[in-house]
Amino acid sequence: MYDCLAPELTKAIRELHPALRWKTQSWLRLNAKRNTSPLALSKAFAAATSLGFRTENLANGSVVILNLDLQDALMFSRRYPDLLAEYEPINPFCLHK
Repeated sequence: MYDCLAPELTKAIRELHPALRWKTQSWLRLNAKRNTSPLALSKAFAAATSLGFRTENLANGSVVILNLDLQDALMFSRRYPDLLAEYEPINPFCLHK
């Protein structure tokens, strides 16, 4: 978890990690494991958009799913076990800025 009290960051620094970019939203980042077909990542992206979640593709090929709760993040982890999942809940201290 990243501290939301840090001074304002440049856009280039915020692009390095989703926690710096979406600190007022919960998010799940999915990455393909080594020797995993990119098709699994495409399927996860399609499932997230069909379920109505906002998604973004990062420059490194990973997919970020925004505004989902822990149960939904666990569902994606179980449904796509070949993908690496990193979940970050909303930091309540960042909501009051």
